[in-house]
Amino acid sequence: MKYSGLELLKHLSLAFGPTSREDVVRNLIVEQIEGECDGYCEDRVGNLIAKVSGRGLDYHPENPQRLMLAAHMDEVGFMIREITTEGYLKFGLLGGMDPRVLCGRAVTIYGKDDKIIRGTIASKAIHMQTPEERSKITPIEKMYIDIGAMDKEDAEAYVSVGDCATFASDFVVFGENEKCIKGKALDDRAGCAALIEIMRALHASSCDLPFDVYFAFTRCEEIGISGAVVAANTVAPDYAIIMEATAINDLPGVSGPARVSSLGGGVVVSLVDAGTIYDSAFVRYALQTGEDHDIKCQIKQFASGANDARVIQRSLSGVRVLGLALPTRYIHSASNVTTFEDYESARDLTIAMLKEWKLN
Repeated sequence: MKYSGLELLKHLSLAFGPTSREDVVRNLIVEQIEGECDGYCEDRVGNLIAKVSGRGLDYHPENPQRLMLAAHMDEVGFMIREITTEGYLKFGLLGGMDPRVLCGRAVTIYGKDDKIIRGTIASKAIHMQTPEERSKITPIEKMYIDIGAMDKEDAEAYVSVGDCATFASDFVVFGENEKCIKGKALDDRAGCAALIEIMRALHASSCDLPFDVYFAFTRCEEIGISGAVVAANTVAPDYAIIMEATAINDLPGVSGPARVSSLGGGVVVSLVDAGTIYDSAFVRYALQTGEDHDIKCQIKQFASGANDARVIQRSLSGVRVLGLALPTRYIHSASNVTTFEDYESARDLTIAMLKEWKLN
């Protein structure tokens, strides 16, 4: 079944896909893009790349320009590193997470024969902790996942070292007029959803695209940004738009640039982050398009983090890049929060930019 809008976001958010285990997400995306593009393929490292061909008088099929839209499929998660004598699972992190958001969280493990195993992240109860332990953050090596196993042999019947887990988290619509959404992995399933809907809009449209558009659903962004390297070298784009989610800090007691951006303020346009200085003309074009179409946009006020743009920009002979992001609270946790209106602004701005292409 094909989904759109909020339902598409929901199904992508709930899908299991920690870094290096994106198969479920990729298969779901394939279902959604069948018949919505001019072809797609999976490359050697597992990126999914689809194409909508250019057309019209300004399109030169003998030597077409290429624009790539990129969003990563993976989410932060956990990898099982040890099964203890008692049947607990010791784990390492796949991606950057604050240990303070982990204890007590439910997780989903894809165990043996791809069976879904439920578990809970835990540590020594506060009643058993020394005063010194209570005053410190519990380190990852002191945590474990409890799957209800009675001993090591019991646990090994269901999971193996190397299996991966993600947060088990509901997708919830809440707030005034139900404008907010909460779920796991909105970084970057929201970007994946936007790419799917942009692809559909371009493929169904009669607009004269002056270039071929490639949609790269990349792997392993959360550790090493490795999938995007291969995708960029495969596509060899002239331009790239990276669709992401960005951590924001619009919280009590925080003001000015430290807030980064605000929920409800529209798509976030990046000027610079820890990995990329974005193309200034591309940034101006995005902001002008937003103004022309009354689409909410905001500029990212604080340079932090990095994403697929870092390696795409530096691939081959260089790529002009633009970063568009969904403002998201509590990123890299079980409860990412954003608004559907902000998602729509990211999607609609990109569609408008491509349909009216004016960047030289």
